[in-house]
Amino acid sequence: MQTTTILLLLIGFAAGFFIRALRAKSQAVKARRHADALDQQIDTLCGEIVTLREAESRRLEANARRKRFFEENDVSDVENQIRFMREAELRAVRPVNKEAVRVLYALKQWIEDHRPDWHMAFEVSMGAFIKTSYDPEDRMQKAVFSSYNSKRVDFLLIDRFGNPALAVEYHGTGHALSDDALSRMEVKRLALDRAGIPLLEIPAKTSRAEILRMLEQRLSTDAPLAS
Repeated sequence: MQTTTILLLLIGFAAGFFIRALRAKSQAVKARRHADALDQQIDTLCGEIVTLREAESRRLEANARRKRFFEENDVSDVENQIRFMREAELRAVRPVNKEAVRVLYALKQWIEDHRPDWHMAFEVSMGAFIKTSYDPEDRMQKAVFSSYNSKRVDFLLIDRFGNPALAVEYHGTGHALSDDALSRMEVKRLALDRAGIPLLEIPAKTSRAEILRMLEQRLSTDAPLAS
């Protein structure tokens, strides 16, 4: 009886040991699988990190190239302006084309005959003789100024006090070549009208005699400006 008991105890002990061993082995397998999965995740993350670093490196290089390109081509930089001009070929051209010369000489003649103390300028930026009410905080004033500032009048007659007396636009054969020519002209008309500056528009191929007649007629209706 005692031997049987001991034998049963040994069998139970062995069975328990065997079960614990199986459990340990199963846990080890699970742990190994988990470790392998973690290793795979780590490898994947490492690969993604490498990819992200490469992408970031490419992005930084692209930004650096864009910055260099901007710096090398920034026309607001005086050194670039000098370099551009040294690398380019410049030549003198007529500031007034052949068609508009007829108007220029007619204006010159009219001034000499009628207002010798007046002066004439051509291709004048409208921002040079039309201003808005200055308010650095008023966006509308900035928008208005920007709308006409870069536009130019063909000719500007200036009275003896330095005030703009008459703007002259010559609608030559090449005047409407750009798609927005009509719209740009409408902006000029409105700006001049709002500033109280008379405008004379001369059609293409108008004779000198007709230009002189148009000048006389236009300025005679604006006597207060004829100082």
